[in-house]
Amino acid sequence: MKLITVEAAFAASDLQAALTLFESQADTVRKMDGCRHYALFTKLSGDGVAVLQHWDSMEAFDAYRTSETFATLGQGLRPMMTAPPVTVVAEVDSQ
Repeated sequence: MKLITVEAAFAASDLQAALTLFESQADTVRKMDGCRHYALFTKLSGDGVAVLQHWDSMEAFDAYRTSETFATLGQGLRPMMTAPPVTVVAEVDSQ
């Protein structure tokens, strides 16, 4: 199983709009084949969002990254980001 974290930075004035956009797409992502977990967190610093995701495989995650949902998120979020997002992928035991 893949554990994927994504951290995205936003200006404080854009943080709520970014969260709203993430939340509007979250249920769609959670229902995708291979998605086991998708959770949003506001960074304690108040300047960003962390997304914690569990996917069955990289193929499942890649299918999400080529989906209309991902494109919608990117179109809305990219203009608000203050830095490129940081993605970390790890292999975790599914037991």
